[in-house]
Amino acid sequence: MDKKLANSYKKKYMKRWFCGFSSQIDSSFVNLPKPLNGEMLWDGANPFWVCGSWGKPQIITIFEESVRLAIIGTCLAPYETLVELFQNAVKKHDYSRLMRLPGNYNLIVQEEADTYVFVDVAGLRPVFYTEYDSCIVYSSLGVPLQQLIKAEVDLCWLANSLVGITAQNLVQNRSPFSNVQMIPPGHYLQISSGKPTCKRYWNAPPEYTSLDEASEQLREQLLTAVEGRVSLYGNVTSDLSGGFDSTSLALIAAKSLAKEGEKLHTITINGSSSTESEDVRWAKHAASLYPNISSRIIESHEYPGELSNLDSIPLTDAPDGATLSLGLISYSMGIVKSKGSKLHMSGEGGDPVLSSHPSYLADLLRRGQVGAFFQHAYGWSRINKLSPTALMSSAAKLSITSYRQWLRQQARKLMTGDFYQSFRSRLPINTVIGWHHALNPATWYTKSSINLVASELTRWATVATPLAKSPGEHNSIALIQGTGFSSLAQQQVASIYDVNLEFPFFDTLVIDACLSAKPEERTNPSTYKPLLSKALERDLPSSIFTRTTKGDYTTGEFVGLQKNLPKINELFQTSVLADMDLINIKELRGYITQLGMGLTAGSFHFNQTLAIELWLRQVLDAKNCFWEHSTEKIHNTP
Repeated sequence: MDKKLANSYKKKYMKRWFCGFSSQIDSSFVNLPKPLNGEMLWDGANPFWVCGSWGKPQIITIFEESVRLAIIGTCLAPYETLVELFQNAVKKHDYSRLMRLPGNYNLIVQEEADTYVFVDVAGLRPVFYTEYDSCIVYSSLGVPLQQLIKAEVDLCWLANSLVGITAQNLVQNRSPFSNVQMIPPGHYLQISSGKPTCKRYWNAPPEYTSLDEASEQLREQLLTAVEGRVSLYGNVTSDLSGGFDSTSLALIAAKSLAKEGEKLHTITINGSSSTESEDVRWAKHAASLYPNISSRIIESHEYPGELSNLDSIPLTDAPDGATLSLGLISYSMGIVKSKGSKLHMSGEGGDPVLSSHPSYLADLLRRGQVGAFFQHAYGWSRINKLSPTALMSSAAKLSITSYRQWLRQQARKLMTGDFYQSFRSRLPINTVIGWHHALNPATWYTKSSINLVASELTRWATVATPLAKSPGEHNSIALIQGTGFSSLAQQQVASIYDVNLEFPFFDTLVIDACLSAKPEERTNPSTYKPLLSKALERDLPSSIFTRTTKGDYTTGEFVGLQKNLPKINELFQTSVLADMDLINIKELRGYITQLGMGLTAGSFHFNQTLAIELWLRQVLDAKNCFWEHSTEKIHNTP
């Protein structure tokens, strides 16, 4: 990536967002701040704007008498179907059925008095809301609301993020900013009489189906998700990493485009590790199966490595470790844009959606499937080189532990310091089996930071409701939603380059199809992603289903870390997190010294700390870039 492209980051912000105001006072509209580059879809006391470079297929509006509907994103249902469903929804005063259509999108409904704002199940299309003057304002980006009300950063949210709490049901309605709340995945916001209320509209399938039925549902929904996007956008591009997930998407798209005589341009990364080279071999094999696939293999010398260009990371809604790969993301998106892509597909989300969390072992015990429990426990312990006795013991304890009990246990262990572990040692088995992953704070986290997390867990344990009745399914859903929210950062960086990045595995109907299968049939020790293999066995060449491994990118991370240690050392001469008393800067510098000497490896905690530190600096330095005029409140005159 050349210096000109790198420097351009400092002048760019997230694109493609929407916002709306809900007010009981019609005359207050004239005093509301206007979003930059905004197109008003409706006015009145409750105006709604779309802002930035949205494509025509991404905005659908329907009016039915005084009720107005906007669908923002990718909805693959025919327009006639939408009109009919909307008319029925208006009559029944229930709009949730409109969220069960193929694609991934937000739904906004404006009645004469009430406003409804729906978010997706995966957390990929969040909506934030806050109070401004006499209005409730909502936005698909959180940073504009932070700038609007000049909100401080939420220290509790930061502390949670440092220790790795990303599941939205744990942080509840919190956002990174104080007094800015977030609609949880699978929920909608109803604003009535000026009061906002979040309500749940989605639940996991209430009963399991057979593997045959679930795989057929997945086949139907995944083909619809990919072929529908090809039909809607035309010039579609795709990742082709060599992994099972992106390969499936790319080959479905290639078959669809071939019918129109069109090419599919794909992106493959050739890194430095042996498993990455294996990825490339599989990607080349997949590309050779369809003559209309034009594969672009990006060599490691073409782009800056991991942790390069740290001073150029753009502002996103929340910190995420994916932005530390900015050089690769920007280079890839530049290639995608050069192909005239209207939509680029990523296989991100395939792992959590297609698989089950290891805590499903506890679910087997709860259902009395003891034979299956022993079979799966022994299989996983052998593959992961874990003690079968320890694994079975952890699963057995979890099977009789409620969600609230588990949260209280984690809070107590945080307070007693039980989770401080050496980064060189294998994580204890109970970090794998639980209602969530067990918390394992880094040595540089302060007591103040840990106390914030423990206090929040203790408070939440008094009212917490799990996402599913069993720990395995709860964990699977939490992982889907956590990965979805994490993928949002990649999507927002891509939007800076006017690339529309989407993740078909996060479509609600794809998620529902996968969750309808029993967890032990979605995941088992003997078969790699059995649900996807069975779903597409009639549609794709059998050779792609023979791979049983997954790429490992830790070598590239290590090389990037060693190369950029001087810059990282310089960066942490000061620290916003340390000024907030969330990290001990002396401890962190000691850890960085060990990294330089090769005495320890990089870790999630280090990457997370670095990503949050860089994000905080961007937030504090950002100027108003989302509103047409000053966001000082303009109060109504009596």
